[in-house]
Amino acid sequence: MTAVFILLMLVVLGGVLFWFAGGPRYAVEEFLAGRLQQPVSLAANPGWHWGKQELRITLPGLRLGPADRPLFSASRITVALPWRALLHGRVQLQRIELDTPVLDAPWNGAAKASGAAFSLPGRMVVRDGTLRWSGVAGHTLSLTAVHGQVLADGPSRLVGDWHWRDKAGRWHFAAGMTSAPTLQARRISLRVGTARDPTLLQVGIPIFQSVSGELVLPTLRARWQEQKQGGARLDVQALHLNMAQGRLAVQQGALTVGNDLALQVRAVALDWKKLQGHLAYQVAIRRLSRMATRCGLSLPKLTDPGALQRLTSSGTIRLDNPHFQWTVAQGDLDSSTWTGTISGTWKPLAIQINLSVAQLNLGHYLPAPRPGKAAILPALPQQWPVTGEVRIAQLRWGKFSAQNLVIRSAASAAQP
Repeated sequence: MTAVFILLMLVVLGGVLFWFAGGPRYAVEEFLAGRLQQPVSLAANPGWHWGKQELRITLPGLRLGPADRPLFSASRITVALPWRALLHGRVQLQRIELDTPVLDAPWNGAAKASGAAFSLPGRMVVRDGTLRWSGVAGHTLSLTAVHGQVLADGPSRLVGDWHWRDKAGRWHFAAGMTSAPTLQARRISLRVGTARDPTLLQVGIPIFQSVSGELVLPTLRARWQEQKQGGARLDVQALHLNMAQGRLAVQQGALTVGNDLALQVRAVALDWKKLQGHLAYQVAIRRLSRMATRCGLSLPKLTDPGALQRLTSSGTIRLDNPHFQWTVAQGDLDSSTWTGTISGTWKPLAIQINLSVAQLNLGHYLPAPRPGKAAILPALPQQWPVTGEVRIAQLRWGKFSAQNLVIRSAASAAQP
C-alpha cells in the first residue's frame, strides 16, 4: 500500500509540475504545428471545461506563423468538441468562437497541412475580426470590425468595415447554409457600400454548391453603382471553379459597363495552371480613349479627337501553352471592318498576323503627308517578332489613296 500511495503521489506531483511548467501549452503547440505545418504559439496553458455533452477548450493568445509576421492570431479561441465523436476517435468541431482574430491572406497553409483535416464547425462565431488580403489589384483589401456567425445548417450573417485604396465603407453578407449531403448555400447576398454610395456593390447568388472540391454557381448576378463613374452589371451562368486544380468553366457570361462596354462570353474553359483554354466572345466598346483612361492606360495623341469612338468584335480565343490564337470573325473600328487571325507563341514571343481590312482611313490617327515630303511612320523596335500580312481593300490617308494594298512584315534578325 505504501508503494502504491507513493506512486500515486508521484503521478499527481508530476501532473502538477507538468501543468505549471506549461506542458499542456507545449503539447497543443506541437500538435497544431504538425497539423498546419506552421509555427504555433500560445500565450498560456489552454483552459478545459468538461461538460456532459461536450469538451470545451480555450486557447489564449494563439499565434500561427512567424513571430514577426504571423499569418493568423487571436486573443482567444474557444472550441467545443462533442464527446460522442471523441469516443469514436473523431475530432468534430461543434462550435468555434474567435475573439479578435487577425488573418493575413492569401495563405495556402491549409493545403500544406498533413493528416486528417478538421470537419467544418456546426457554428462559428467571430467577434471583432480582421482580414488583410494583399495584392488585390495592386493594393491591400482590409476587412475590419467583423462580427457575426456562420452556421453549417441555418442562416449565416457577417458584417464589418472595408478599406481599399482611398475608399472605405460597410459590408453585409447573408446566406442560408446546409452541409448535408454536400455543402450548399442559398440566397447568398453581399452588399458593399460607402457613405456616398450605400449600394456600391450588390451580389446575388441563388444557390452555391461545393462538390468534390469544385465550386458550382448556376447563376451569379452582380451590380456596381457609383455616382461619379456610373454603373456596371455582371451576369454569369453555370460557373464551375476548382481552385486546387486551377480550372474555370462558364457556360455564358455578360458584362456591361454603362453605355461604354458590352461583353459577352460563352463556352469558357480555362486551366490557368497549364495556360490552356478557349472561349467565344462578342464585345462592343464606345469611347475607347475614355475606357482606357478608366483602366489606367494611356493612348497616343491622335489626329482626329473623334477617333476610336466605337469598336465591335466577335470571335474566339484559344490558349495552349505556349501557343495562342485569336480568331476575329467580325471586327469594326471607326467604320473600318476587319477579319482574320492573330496567333503565335509568347515563349519565345512570336506573333503571326493574317488580317483583311475592307477600308482604312489613316487620317483619323496619323497626320496626313504633306506634298513633296515623304511621310515619316513611327519607328519599329529593333527586335521585331511580328510576321504576316495585312490586306487593305481601300486605304485613304489625306489626299493619298490606294486599293488592294498588302503590308507584309518579316521578323527582324536580332534575337531577344
